[in-house]
Amino acid sequence: MKRRNFIKGLLYGTGGTVAVMGGFGTFSDLNDLKAEDKGKGSETTVFSSCEICRNQCPIAVKVKDGKVIKIEGNPNDSAFGGVICARGNAGPSLLYDPQRIKKPMIRTGERGQGKFKEVSWDEAYTYIADKLYNIKDEYGGEAIASASRKGPHDWFFRSIGKALGSPNFFSHEATCPLTRSVGLDTTFGGEAFAADYGNAKYLISIGRNWFEGIQVAQARGVAKAISNGAKLVVLDPRFSVTASKGEWLPIKGASDLAFVMAMANILITENLYDQNFISQYAEGFDKWADEVKDKTPEWAEKETGISKDKIIQITREFAAAKPNAILDFGWRTAYTPNDYQLRRAILIVNMMIGNLEVPGGYYQNKSAAFLKNFPDQASYAKGLGNIKQPNFPKAAKGRIDGTGVKGTPGQLIPAYDGAVGQIIESIITEKPYPIKAWLVHRFNPYISITGSASAIEAFKKLDLLVTCDLYMTDTAYYSDVVLPDCTYLERYEPIFDMTGLTPKYVLRQPAVPLVYPDTKPYTQIYKELAEKMGLEEYFQYKDMEDYLTQQLSPAGLTLDQMREKGVWTPPGMKPFYLRANDPKASLDLVLATKNKKIQIFSEEVEEAVKQGVPKYVQHPQPEEGKFRFVQGKVAVHTNAGTANIPVLNELMPENSLWMNKAVGTKLGLKDGDSIVVSSGKYEQKGKLKLTEGIRTDTVFCYHGFGRISPELKRAFGKGINDNYLIPNEIGVVGNTVTSTTFVTVRKA
Repeated sequence: MKRRNFIKGLLYGTGGTVAVMGGFGTFSDLNDLKAEDKGKGSETTVFSSCEICRNQCPIAVKVKDGKVIKIEGNPNDSAFGGVICARGNAGPSLLYDPQRIKKPMIRTGERGQGKFKEVSWDEAYTYIADKLYNIKDEYGGEAIASASRKGPHDWFFRSIGKALGSPNFFSHEATCPLTRSVGLDTTFGGEAFAADYGNAKYLISIGRNWFEGIQVAQARGVAKAISNGAKLVVLDPRFSVTASKGEWLPIKGASDLAFVMAMANILITENLYDQNFISQYAEGFDKWADEVKDKTPEWAEKETGISKDKIIQITREFAAAKPNAILDFGWRTAYTPNDYQLRRAILIVNMMIGNLEVPGGYYQNKSAAFLKNFPDQASYAKGLGNIKQPNFPKAAKGRIDGTGVKGTPGQLIPAYDGAVGQIIESIITEKPYPIKAWLVHRFNPYISITGSASAIEAFKKLDLLVTCDLYMTDTAYYSDVVLPDCTYLERYEPIFDMTGLTPKYVLRQPAVPLVYPDTKPYTQIYKELAEKMGLEEYFQYKDMEDYLTQQLSPAGLTLDQMREKGVWTPPGMKPFYLRANDPKASLDLVLATKNKKIQIFSEEVEEAVKQGVPKYVQHPQPEEGKFRFVQGKVAVHTNAGTANIPVLNELMPENSLWMNKAVGTKLGLKDGDSIVVSSGKYEQKGKLKLTEGIRTDTVFCYHGFGRISPELKRAFGKGINDNYLIPNEIGVVGNTVTSTTFVTVRKA
C-alpha cells in the first residue's frame, strides 16, 4: 500500500471504497473522500493498553468521528514515557483491516483444504459443545488440551477445559522464556523478578536484543543507562541492533554457559565477588565454587571463541561496577536442551556481585501484598480482588508433560505454563494417553512451535480443533471451528497488574464500538460457550464492567478512576529497593525458598535432574559445509502474530537468511539470491542477505514468517519459516530447543 492510502485506512477505516487486492485493503486517494467525511469533528482520547505483543504497554488512543486515527503512548505512565513502538502504532491498521475474520466459521471440507461456511454464534457454540462432551464421554476430560499466548484471556479460556476435568492447559512460554522462569523459581523461589536497567553502570547481554525484541520500558531503561555512560557488552553470533550500541563479542553458538562459568571462576580466583552478600543470603556456594574451579578463561576461550584476555577484562569491569551491574537473564531463551542451567548460572553470577534489591540490579516486583509488611508503605497496599469460581473437578489423570511429578524434570516446569510442544507429541503418539481436542486462543502452533510439519500431522489426527483469533492463521486454516475475536481496541479486559518497583495497575478498555458486528470479545465468547455447555457457574459476572468492579473494589479503586488515566500507581510512592539504604536488610520477604536463602545449590534441581548446581554440557558445533541455524525477533513484528497487519507487512513482508559475506562469496552466492535452506528432511526457500555482521559458522533469520494457507501465502507467506526446519526437540524442562539445528544452504 502507498503511504497515503494507508493513512486513509487509519483515518476512515473501511468507510471508503475498498478493493481487496493481493491480500491488502486498498483505499482510494484522500481527495476522493466524501464531503461529509472531511468535517473536523471532535477528537477524544481513550486511555487503554496495547495488545500487539503481550507486554500490554499503556496507550492513548485518539478517536475522531468514531474512528481511531492515531495511537500514542500514555503520558500518565512514567516508565513507558508516553511512547510506543512501531508495532503499537500499527493498531489502527489491525482494527480496520478487511482481512480480519468477521464471522464464526465451521469447516466443510477435508482438514487443511480451507473450506469453511459462515455460521451463527449459536451454531458454532453448539458444534463445539457437542464435540467436547462426546470426547469427554469417550476419552475423559484429560483428552482436551488448551493452549494460548499468555495473558489476561487465560482465566476465561482455561475455565472451559478445567471445568471438563482437563489438566492439560499450556501457555506459549515453552517456546520463549520458560527456562528463565525455571531459573528464577529454583534460585529465588519465584518468577516475579526484574532488572533495573536504567540505573545500571554495566550491562552484559547474552543474545538479548532489547532494541528489536522491544519491551518499551526495558528498551528505554537500557538506552538511559547507555546515555548515562554504562558500558554494554553483547554476546551474540550475530551483529544485532543492540550489539551496535556496545561491544560485540561474536560467541560460538550454544557455548554461552562456558563464558558465564569462566566469569564465576575469575570472580573467585581474583577475589572480586561480594563475600559478605553470599555468606549472608546464599547457600551452596562451595559446591558452585568447586564446579567452576577448572572453568578457566583458557578453557572458555576454546569453548566460546572469545579470547581469555577479553573474558578476564569483561569480568573485571563487571565486578568493578558492582552492585550496579547486570548480566541479563534473557528473554527468548531455550537455546539448548539444558538452557535452564545457563539461566541459573547467570543468576548466580549476578548474586556473586550482590546486585539483588539495589538500584541498577535485580529486584522483586513490589506488589500490594509485599508492601503490607512495611508500615510506612501500607497505605499503598491495595490488592486486586479475584472473581469467585467454584472448585474445578479433579482431573482423572496427570498432565501429558509430567509437570509437577517429583523426582523428574517435570518437577521444575511451572504448572501455569507447561511444555506446550508435548501436545503435538502426545497427539501423534497417543502417549501417555490420546489428546483428541485442542482449543487454541490467539496462538499459532504451526509457526510458534518447532517442528511445523509435525504440527500438521497432529492437526489431522484430532477430533476437534478450535481456534479463536483475529486472522485466518495457519492453525485456524486446519481448524474445525474458527471464532472471530475482536481487537483490543474494541473490548474491556481484566485489570493488568504491571507491578515493578511500585504497584501498578493498567486498564484495557474499548476505544470504539465493534468494527465488524459479528466479532465478539473473548470475555463474552467463553462466557456464552460455558452457558451453552451448562458451565455458567464458572463465569460469575454479568458483563465486563461487573467483572472489573469485582476486581477493583478490594483495592479501593473504581472503574471510573481507571478510565480517567488508564493506569494507577500509588501517589507519591518512590521506587522501593530493600537494600538501597540498608545493605544488610533481610531478604526474607523477597525469597520464597524453603529456608529463605538464595539457592546456588538447589535441592529441587538436584532431586529433579541430579544437577543441583549448573554443570557444563558441550554441544556440537557445525561441521564443514554446515551452519548453526539461529533466529531472533525484529522490531516491527511480534513473532508470528503481526505478519498480517497491513502497515507492518509493508514495513517487512518477508525475512531473509543472514550469511557471512566471505562464506557466501566462497559458495558462489550473491546478496539477494534466492536460496534453499535445508536441515536434511525439511527445506525452506528464501532470500539471502550477505553481511559481515555474523559468524562464519552461523546463519540467521527473523522468526515468524512463512505461511501455508493460500489466502495468507499470497500476500503474507513470503520468507522462511524457521520452525519448519527445527525438529520439535523438547529440552530437559520442557522448552522447545531453538539453536542446535544445523543447515546447509544452496542457490535455488
